[in-house]
Amino acid sequence: MKIYIDEEKCTGCGSCQLACPKGPSVYSMKEHDGRIVAVVLDASYCLGCRLCINVCEADAITLEN
Repeated sequence: MKIYIDEEKCTGCGSCQLACPKGPSVYSMKEHDGRIVAVVLDASYCLGCRLCINVCEADAITLEN
């Protein structure tokens, strides 16, 4: 599974990390260009459940098989 985060859209709310069953193994919040954004730590933990996509109000996450 490949996870793409559009850093221009990401608001850094952390909802993806909270919703993900593997949360901190997959997602982390980091400062990038003076803003807090979600980053993918290790996509190999992703279960493909798409909960992160469902909770992302900014529509910043895309999953690809």
